[in-house]
Amino acid sequence: MPKKLPGQARRVVIDSDHHDATRRMPAAPSLHTAAFHLRRTSWTALAGYAVLAFFVLGLAKRAAPDALAPALHKLALVLPLLLLAAKDLSHWPDALGRLRAAQGWGSRVTALLPPELVGMVRLDRLMRTGFLQWLRRSPPAARPEGLALTYLQRGAYGSAIGIAMVSLFLEMPIDILLVNLMIDDPDTRLVVHVVAAVGVLTSFIWVLGDRWHVADGAHVLADDVLHLRVGVRTQGSIPLAAIERIEGVKEAPERWRRRHGIHSADTLLVTPFDKPNCALVLKPDADVTLLHWQVRRRAPRYVLLYVDRPELLSRRVAG
Repeated sequence: MPKKLPGQARRVVIDSDHHDATRRMPAAPSLHTAAFHLRRTSWTALAGYAVLAFFVLGLAKRAAPDALAPALHKLALVLPLLLLAAKDLSHWPDALGRLRAAQGWGSRVTALLPPELVGMVRLDRLMRTGFLQWLRRSPPAARPEGLALTYLQRGAYGSAIGIAMVSLFLEMPIDILLVNLMIDDPDTRLVVHVVAAVGVLTSFIWVLGDRWHVADGAHVLADDVLHLRVGVRTQGSIPLAAIERIEGVKEAPERWRRRHGIHSADTLLVTPFDKPNCALVLKPDADVTLLHWQVRRRAPRYVLLYVDRPELLSRRVAG
């Protein structure tokens, strides 16, 4: 048997290392791909997936043999938490960037939290403030001067507010009746009644607080800028020069996105209640920042909004 020369042995080792490295290479791109998809999935959608996983595993536990039931029960409790934790970890580079720019302990703690969570806390505080302003009958903040693009005159937001209020008033007696029929222990009934009352009261405050913030709602075309404002949900200004074109939307936003092959992360929904009827297509190099759900973010390529008269906006942008 011929002897291997030192160079041949070294080449064998190098080839073996290269082969092992080649086999390990797909792991990194797949990890980056998973993180990319998690970042583009909204927290609301991921929470829905977590709830769905919990119920599916719960049904599987009922149908599985008794030996597998404990494992499926534990998995049903852990998997939703793992999904939410993975989503949070996928945004870790952003959190590190916010942490470096933060000053003070409070800012550092806030920087490590998901911006959507911090935004919801701010939104809750603003809704309570709006409710107090509604009780005082305080006038809303003055909007900028310019052409008002209203979205309440022909929309269904007012009807939605009325339906929500009626539903809240009807919910309490129904909840009381059902709880009294289904729960015998008085202490447990009291706890359920208190939780239900807090939920109804919070919903009541949010509905009226949002109504005060939306007020006589309108976006405004002033000079060469489109000022967007839907209460405290969405606020910001888009230069008309940053708008490439305006498209009409005559279907549900989900179907519109599927038909155009657009990911939901590349769109922003700006409407108080109604389905959008037009889409602002921003230029690829547009550097526009909007405040959406109290989270400041760069505007995506497509901004979907509802206005009573979209033709006014189309004519102004086309001109």
